[in-house]
Amino acid sequence: MSDYDDEVEEETPQALDPNIRKQLREAEKARKELDSLRAELNAERREVQFAKVGIPDDGIGKLFRKAYDGEADADSIRKAAEEYGILGGAPAPQSSNQSELEALRRAQGATIGTSGALPDPGQEFMARVNAANSPEEIMSIIQETQTSAPGLGVWSSRGSF
Repeated sequence: MSDYDDEVEEETPQALDPNIRKQLREAEKARKELDSLRAELNAERREVQFAKVGIPDDGIGKLFRKAYDGEADADSIRKAAEEYGILGGAPAPQSSNQSELEALRRAQGATIGTSGALPDPGQEFMARVNAANSPEEIMSIIQETQTSAPGLGVWSSRGSF
């Protein structure tokens, strides 16, 4: 029985000194802080690399910055950005096709009762008011609109007293 006792000794848990426990807690706290600082430093390095390559901070560049998970060196970032058309690639197709825009204007005109190609009376009124240079000019536009387009609901207290 003594043969087995020598080979398999049960270790009794020994209480650590309070100073050692304090140092262990402080070391763990310092390690966590160091880990967070390393992560922050890596994020800053990554942002510097994106800026160095010329990736924009807004729009599609912002999406690319969030989605990119490759190497954080400038060459890899540049290659991926060119692959996705962010840098030096073909320009993004313009969505304002002229014939499509005209069709949308006609459709809008059909819903509000105008030809669609022309602005409606409310839009014309606001454009004229915005282009006016003096209060007298604005008042003359209002009076003119009251007689020519009473359905707009433009009202002025001038002359009503």
